[in-house]
Amino acid sequence: MRQIVSPVSLTQKILRPPKPDEGASYRLTTHYIRIEQPEGILLYHTLTGELLLLEKEEAEQLQKLSGVVPAALAELVSHRFLVPEGADETALADQVRDIARRLMEKDIPLTEYLIFTTTACNARCFYCFEAGVRRATMTEDTARAAGEYIADHCGGKPVHLVWFGGEPLVNVKAIDTISDILRQRGVEFRSRMDSNGSLFDETLAARARADWGLEQVQITLDGTEEVYNRRKAYVNSEDSPFQRVLGNIDLLLDAGVQVKVRMNMDEDNERDLYALIDKLTAQFGGKPGFSIAPRVIIENKGSQPYSYAEDERRSLAEKARAMWTYLDQKGVAIKSTLYQGLVLYSCWSDKANAATITPEGRLGRCESHIDQGLWGSVFSEERDEAVLRQWRERREPEERCRTCAIYPRCIRLKKCVTCVESCSPIERMERKIKLERGILNCYEEWKAGRMARADTV
Repeated sequence: MRQIVSPVSLTQKILRPPKPDEGASYRLTTHYIRIEQPEGILLYHTLTGELLLLEKEEAEQLQKLSGVVPAALAELVSHRFLVPEGADETALADQVRDIARRLMEKDIPLTEYLIFTTTACNARCFYCFEAGVRRATMTEDTARAAGEYIADHCGGKPVHLVWFGGEPLVNVKAIDTISDILRQRGVEFRSRMDSNGSLFDETLAARARADWGLEQVQITLDGTEEVYNRRKAYVNSEDSPFQRVLGNIDLLLDAGVQVKVRMNMDEDNERDLYALIDKLTAQFGGKPGFSIAPRVIIENKGSQPYSYAEDERRSLAEKARAMWTYLDQKGVAIKSTLYQGLVLYSCWSDKANAATITPEGRLGRCESHIDQGLWGSVFSEERDEAVLRQWRERREPEERCRTCAIYPRCIRLKKCVTCVESCSPIERMERKIKLERGILNCYEEWKAGRMARADTV
C-alpha cells in the first residue's frame, strides 16, 4: 500500500497510534471514503485526513476481512483504517475536534470579514433568502469605520474580505473606501465577491482586480437567456441582462479575476441548465479562471416559499450528481481541492477569526441573519460574548451520524437556517461529491509528480 497524503499533523499530535489488540475483532472504520481505481482502491480517512492506495490484492483481503487482521493489512490498524468492533468513532471525532479548537483558538485576531455594502439589489430572484429584509446601504462614514476596525483587529495579519449584498456593486463607494483605508494602513488584503455580475464594465473589472484585490467573483446563472431573465427579474432593464452578464464574465476573466458560475437548480430549470452548460463551455471553456458549480435549492425562503419533500430532495440529489459528471466531461467543473486539515468550523458563523459587517456597521456571524445575532459594532470595542457563544452551539449527533462516513467533516449549528432538523440527502450528497472530487484531484496530482511521493506504508 502507498501513502498518498499523510495524516493531519494536528491529529497526530492529539491521537497516538493505536496498538494492535490480538484478542480484538476488527472492522473497517466508519469514517472512510473508498474510490475504485484501475490500479487498486483509494482509501481516505475523513478524520485523520490520510489517503492510501491499496493494491488489488490488498483490496481483496480488506473486502474479505472478518475480524482477524491479516499480516498484509496490519498497518491499517495503526493508521486507524481498521478499528475494534464496538469502537465509538463518533465520540472520538468529537473529542479530537474539541481539543483541536482549544489548541488553535488562543488570541486569534479577526482576519475574515463578509461585508454587506448594501441590502439593495437590482434583481428580484424569487428564491432570495433576503426577501422582506429592509433595504439599507452603507454610508461613507460607516465604511471608513469598518476599514479602521478591520485594520485595528487583524493583528497585523493578511485579511480576507467577501463583498456581499444585496448586490454589492450597488454601493461601489463603500468597497473603494474600505479598500483605500486598508491600503493606507498597510494591511495586506485580498477579496472575493458574490454578485449577479450585471453592473460590471470594462473599467470596473480592471479596477476591481487592482484596487480591491479581487480574486474571484461568484456569479449566479440559473438558465439560458429566456429562463435566466425571467428568474432574475431585473429592475428597469432595457436590454438582455443575460447577454450583459456574459459580456462581463469575459471582462473579468481578461482582467485576471476568476469567475465561478453558480447554477441554482430546482425541478423547474434542471434540464435547461444542461443547455446553459453547453453555451458557457463554448464561450468560456478553456479560459483560465472559469468554472461552474451546481447548487440545489432545497428550500425556497423567498417571495414564493416552497420546501421540497424528502423524495423530491433525493431526486434532486441524484440529478445534481449527474450534472457534476456532465460538467467534468465538459472540463468546466470547479476543481475541488482536498482540504489538508481538520474540519473545525461549519462556516463563518462559528469561526473565531471571522465576522460579518452589516450596512449600519453592526458585527454579526451569518449572512442569513442580517438583523439577528449581532454581537458588536465597528464603532465600539464592546462584544456580546453570550451571543458569540450561541453562534458556536452545535446540534447533537443524530443516530444516522454514527454510520456516516463524512461525520468528521460535518458540523451542524443550532442557529443555522440551512441546517434542517434532520440531515438532508442533498446535503450529504453534495458534501460527499465535493470530497470525492478532491480526493481524485489530489491523486492525479500525486501521479503526475506534482506532490511529494510518500514511502510505502
